[in-house]
Amino acid sequence: MSEQNKEKKDDVLTMICIILGTIGYFYFKLVFKGIFQANRWTINAVLLWLFYFLALVAIALSPNWNIPAIISLLSFRAFAEWVFIHITPAWQVGILFSTPFTFVFFIFGLFEWVKNTKYQKAIDHLGIKTSTGLTPKVMDIKEMGNNQKKILVQAIGIDVNELKSKKGSLESGFNSIVQNIRIAPYNRQLVEIILAEQELSSLIRFEEVADQLKKPFTCLIGESFEQFIKADFKEIHHMLIAGATGGGKSYFFKQMIVSLLKCSDHIQFYLIDLKRGVEMGPFRTLKNVKVVTENFEAVLMLEAIVAEMDRRFKFLEERGLQEIDPQRDKLDRMFVGIDEASVLFIVSKTSKEAKENANKARELTDKIAKLGRAAGIHLILATQKVVKETIDTNVQTNINARVMFRVNTIASSMIVLGNKKAAELPEVPGRAIWSVGSQDTIVQVPLLTKEEMNEELGILTDKFNGDVKPFFGPMISIDNKQHKPGKGFDTSAKHDEDQKQEGMY
Repeated sequence: MSEQNKEKKDDVLTMICIILGTIGYFYFKLVFKGIFQANRWTINAVLLWLFYFLALVAIALSPNWNIPAIISLLSFRAFAEWVFIHITPAWQVGILFSTPFTFVFFIFGLFEWVKNTKYQKAIDHLGIKTSTGLTPKVMDIKEMGNNQKKILVQAIGIDVNELKSKKGSLESGFNSIVQNIRIAPYNRQLVEIILAEQELSSLIRFEEVADQLKKPFTCLIGESFEQFIKADFKEIHHMLIAGATGGGKSYFFKQMIVSLLKCSDHIQFYLIDLKRGVEMGPFRTLKNVKVVTENFEAVLMLEAIVAEMDRRFKFLEERGLQEIDPQRDKLDRMFVGIDEASVLFIVSKTSKEAKENANKARELTDKIAKLGRAAGIHLILATQKVVKETIDTNVQTNINARVMFRVNTIASSMIVLGNKKAAELPEVPGRAIWSVGSQDTIVQVPLLTKEEMNEELGILTDKFNGDVKPFFGPMISIDNKQHKPGKGFDTSAKHDEDQKQEGMY
């Protein structure tokens, strides 16, 4: 009988150990899940836990107001004596720190587990599995901002197209819009599912939003989840446009030029299009726009712009002014647009002259980016090839506003935005990241079709080519027949004479 009782006691102890072990396993599993959530580790949270730990150490080492003394004040004298005798100060600190620490992160982990379970059930309902019985497993859920989430799914041996074919079922199960389903670029066994609380329109026409162009020197950026965004160049000064082929970069660049010309009177454009004028050629018909299509012409134009910038600084200095005001100073704001900057800036190994042109162009562009704001000269760079050689750090530092369309690599997104958001954009033409300072916003940019552009150019021709021109002028003279790039050409004499005739200087 005693042996049977002993066996029963052993079974009970074994069961209790199994239950406690299971509880401990799940408890600490959720604790670690909470700990490894990066969004929990803010600077304030780290400082708070550090302060709590140091406070415990100070109390434990205090000769009078130590932990047993505090327990004694709470009328637990016997327990206080036991703690004083059996538990060292180091263990006292460890217990009092680890207990609330693990409990707090257990709660965080529990919330994450509940969320994961919800999304896991939605994926399980799809009934997708491999021949060996492997099923997709939710690994992590990340908040991306802009009302977006990323569900990271382990899908070993499962074709991503199977998940894409179940998009409607996923949206029903998640109760959210599935924006994109793609293989993670850093691990082909993981699939990223991008969710949004609401969906941006995939098409916004220029004519539908053009009436928002009411303030001079503003352009249309696009529709975000919250509002329609416009940019004022008096505030942002310069802009960088980047993205892979087919994303909408060139359409956006031309739409932006039309926007600026449409809402502004005292404005001049100097465009560099090294694709033989394919993109910017139509703007040649306007008297306040100049377009060049050769590298050496581009360098001549940039040299002339920098010379004009220096003249404007002299103008401001003589009058004790801080920056150009077109209305007051009778000087137009000048916009320098470079389409496909990589062709102009990347140093060629083919010839010494090409190398000199590239280096000179980078140097002049850097000057405009650094100093152009006060002189009323703005820089717009567009590039498809996003590498450090295209847009170096010096230029990027002085360009605060960026429109980044989808790119194919995380590295390209990191160069322009400092994060991988552009590589995570869905494959929707016209979808981009609008980045100003440290704030990134997903937008759908307006589409200006070829037919609409021709119509707008007709209106702009009537505006700028008539007998009464709204811009002050004159346009900067660029003599590409008598001068070669980088040889110290000077257009100042002719330009100053023109300016004197206009009464500007």
